[in-house]
Amino acid sequence: MTETFYAEILTRSEQDRANGRLEISLCNMAGDCQTISLSADAVAALASLIADAQKPSAGLTKIPDNFAVGHGRHEAVVMLRFEDDPAYGLTAEQAFGLGEALLEEAETVTTKMKYAVRQ
Repeated sequence: MTETFYAEILTRSEQDRANGRLEISLCNMAGDCQTISLSADAVAALASLIADAQKPSAGLTKIPDNFAVGHGRHEAVVMLRFEDDPAYGLTAEQAFGLGEALLEEAETVTTKMKYAVRQ
């Protein structure tokens, strides 16, 4: 039996139109990469598994320990980063919209919603 490959990041995806297969390359923390070729049936099964895993659940809400907000050095964007994830670049208009939406939702959560307390 082969050893389990602990993939951490998807580095490449390409549709092989000649064979009707999806090729993806995955890398682990050590930088070792493996490419796999998936049939249409395998892609459909994987998509179903991923969709099931993405269904809302109380345990799946990610709450970051830290975040950072800044601005681009070489372009006019507002930068937003959560933990060690890659930063998002937002236009000024998007940043204003996000800020307003965050304030509205924070007000809703603190004044209008009642949540069960986790134990």
